[in-house]
Amino acid sequence: MTATSSPASAGPSRRKRPAAPRGPVVRAFLRARLQLARVVTLLLLLAVSGVALGLLVSFPVSRIQFNPSGAIRLDQANLVGKADTESALVAAEDLPVEWVPGDDTLGAFGVLGSTFCGTEVALPTALSDEKSVVFENPQTGSILIGQALRVDKWQAARDYVSQVDRALKDCDEFYARTFTGPVRSRIEDPPGSPAITDAVGATFRSLEEPPGVTEWSILAVGDLLVAVAVAGTEPSPEQFIDTIENRILTRLDPADFAPSGSTTTTTTAPDGN
Repeated sequence: MTATSSPASAGPSRRKRPAAPRGPVVRAFLRARLQLARVVTLLLLLAVSGVALGLLVSFPVSRIQFNPSGAIRLDQANLVGKADTESALVAAEDLPVEWVPGDDTLGAFGVLGSTFCGTEVALPTALSDEKSVVFENPQTGSILIGQALRVDKWQAARDYVSQVDRALKDCDEFYARTFTGPVRSRIEDPPGSPAITDAVGATFRSLEEPPGVTEWSILAVGDLLVAVAVAGTEPSPEQFIDTIENRILTRLDPADFAPSGSTTTTTTAPDGN
């Protein structure tokens, strides 16, 4: 018979000693340390995400190139009554030699008091008759209309410019008034850069036959509203209206526009009613 041996009995197992109970001070310290670790982690995440967001935002912004405007902000209150409406009209010496006097009856088609995008912008209370002048270029068939009006307050002149600007932003196309009647026209950017901040302008390009382009601007100078409009089959030469505006402004505000800071003054004559 094969003898069987019984396995050796295992020795007594070691039992883990229970952890000593932690006092309230220790437990509070551990909780504070855990909370501090969470706060530090959160701050690190915010810092990293903030840097990333800053890079995302600043990169495209840094690629934008701003073109500061050279427009002058006039001391409008100081210009009240300093010049008459005749000085605010386009003069023959403001134009190239090919421009000659035109039909005065066309002065009624100037932009002052017009409808813009279907909005009739009311003119301020007038202290003078509206003055106008018309020139034409026989070589191109273009017509130029200059207008000037003295109003009761310089604030009203500036507000009229602002209202016209707001009306233009209401649409891209509308029926513009022309010599031959309303013509569906597209509103485009003004022909040049504004010489002063209180100015508005646009280009109306005909979408119907015959083709036509009307470029215009309105300026508020003290208590005067000054308008220049050029209509023809093609746009006017570059800086054409800019040059006219600057020559008018030299007469109305020589302190800011006369060459070499000239002290040339304008004669103020009573405006007829």
